[in-house]
Amino acid sequence: MLENNRYLTTKQAASKLGVVVSTIYKYVKEGHLKPVYEDKWQIDETLLFLPEEIAELQEKFHKPGLTTGEAAKELGLHPTTIASYISKGVLTATKRYYKGRELYFISKEEVEKLQKSNLIKKNQLKKAFHTSDGYYLFQSLSNGEKFVRIMDIQGDTGTVVDDNGNEITLLESKIKGFEVKEKYKERKYISKKGYAKFIFPLPAGIRSTVFNVIELFYQKLGYRNIKLEVDQGLIHLEVKPITLGISQATHETEIALMEKYLVEGKIYQREDKVLVDSDLEPIVIHVPTKLKEQIKSNADAAKMTIEEYVFVMLRKGMDQEESE
Repeated sequence: MLENNRYLTTKQAASKLGVVVSTIYKYVKEGHLKPVYEDKWQIDETLLFLPEEIAELQEKFHKPGLTTGEAAKELGLHPTTIASYISKGVLTATKRYYKGRELYFISKEEVEKLQKSNLIKKNQLKKAFHTSDGYYLFQSLSNGEKFVRIMDIQGDTGTVVDDNGNEITLLESKIKGFEVKEKYKERKYISKKGYAKFIFPLPAGIRSTVFNVIELFYQKLGYRNIKLEVDQGLIHLEVKPITLGISQATHETEIALMEKYLVEGKIYQREDKVLVDSDLEPIVIHVPTKLKEQIKSNADAAKMTIEEYVFVMLRKGMDQEESE
C-alpha cells in the first residue's frame, strides 16, 4: 500500500516522464533518480518516488529547444556544420540531459537569428545546385535552334547563359521554349561508404567538357549521391561510388578529365565501363569509455553513425591544421 498516496509508483513515474518502466529502472541504476525505500521494494511491490523528485527530473527532461539535427534540418545545413557553429560560438546552445542522453539544444530564437544572418545566406547560395522542379546547375537546355546552360541557381530561380554570354532567367528560358535534353531521374541514396572528389576549374565557355562530365554524373547518380559547390572559380564535385557504362572509345575526353581533376578516390577502366570509387581505408583506434560515449552522443545528435561522425571531425581537424 502507498502511504497516503504521498509517493509515485514506478509505473506512475514512467507515465509522468513519458518513458517506459524499464527506463525508470535505468535512471535509478545510473543515479539520475533515487527511490524512497530501496530496501522495501519487495514489500511495496514497486519502487516508490517522491513527486517532487519526479517533477525535478521532468524539468530536466523538458525539451529546451531544437536538437542539432532539428536545427540543421530547419536551416538546410548538415548537422556537423551546426556542431561546428556551436564549438566556434556562432550558435549558443545548452547541454541538457534529455531522455537518457546528454544533448545540445538550441533555442528557436537562436535558430531564427542565424537563419537571417549573412553566414546562412552565403552557405545556402553556395550549396544550391538543383531546383525543386528538377533543374540542375550547369544543365544544358535547347529550343531546337539555340543551346544554353544553367550557370547559377538560387532556390528555385536561376540564370541561363548562351554562347555569347547573354543572360536570361530560368523562367524566361522556359517561356522561350528551352527544354532540358534529359530530365534526370531521382535515384536512391547509395549506402556504399565515401565519395570520389574532383576539383574542376570553372570553364569560361558553356560548351566545355567539364560540364558534360557533371551532367553524366547527374544522369547516373541523381542529386542524392552528389555534393557540388562552386567557390572562387573552382567546381568542387563529390560523387558516390558508381559504375559508368561508358567506354574509352566513346568518352575519351570525359574520362581523361575525370582522371586529371580527381583529387580523392580511384578510377578504374574496363573495356566497356568506368568505375569511380572512393578511396577509404579502415583504421582501428581505441579510446576511453567516456570519450566513446561522448562521440556516440554527438553522432546521435547529428543523426550520423559513429564512423561518419569521426570521419567528418577528423577531416575538419586536419583541414584546420593545414590552414594554420
